[in-house]
Amino acid sequence: GALEAERSFTANSAHELRTPIAAALAQTQRLTAELDDEAARARARAIAASLRRLSGLSEKLLQLAKAEGGGLVAERPAPLGPVLRLVIEEIDRRRDIADRLIVEMPEGGGAPCDLDPDAFAILARNLVENAAIHGAEEGRIVVRFDGRVLEVENDGPAVAPEVLTRLGRRFERGVTRGEGSGLGLAIVAAICRGVGARFEMLSPVPGRGDGFLARVHLAGGGAKLTRS
Repeated sequence: GALEAERSFTANSAHELRTPIAAALAQTQRLTAELDDEAARARARAIAASLRRLSGLSEKLLQLAKAEGGGLVAERPAPLGPVLRLVIEEIDRRRDIADRLIVEMPEGGGAPCDLDPDAFAILARNLVENAAIHGAEEGRIVVRFDGRVLEVENDGPAVAPEVLTRLGRRFERGVTRGEGSGLGLAIVAAICRGVGARFEMLSPVPGRGDGFLARVHLAGGGAKLTRS
């Protein structure tokens, strides 16, 4: 009951914060455009940047509430490849990663899987965004998916073993040039726990001396999706 109350509070709070944050951001952006003094405009832009980070955090909290709640298994199995393609296209529109992105998946989107498509979209978005934000600035991002196993690999320095063991916890971050909430990999781990999938983080990438690899076994390899 206490866990359910915490999830409900997190989801409701994050949801209620979205509208006032969006309104404050819109007003700040309008104020920035109307100001003539460059110093004042710089302060307004800093406020807008803080509001965007707060908006991103509220979105992550909503995702975490869904990941730790029920409804992670679909009523009917379906290929998740089309969902992954939509997620990648959306991230590319915001972060312009197409020139360093390699995607490997079957034409038909892979074998059917009973993970809820929305939950899979949250999981995939967090893994690809993590690679885009925290990987090497001009390095490759490789996404592989066969319907059963999802892998997201990025270039960059190897993560220290003691840091790697903590990255799936809430608000934990490694040494990185990018901004973030420290919730992305925790959300992925929570979804995997909720459906009995297996989540691995490997650094360096096997066969290399650097890089980071996130791997999710949705089915097969001893992982069976279960309804929470």
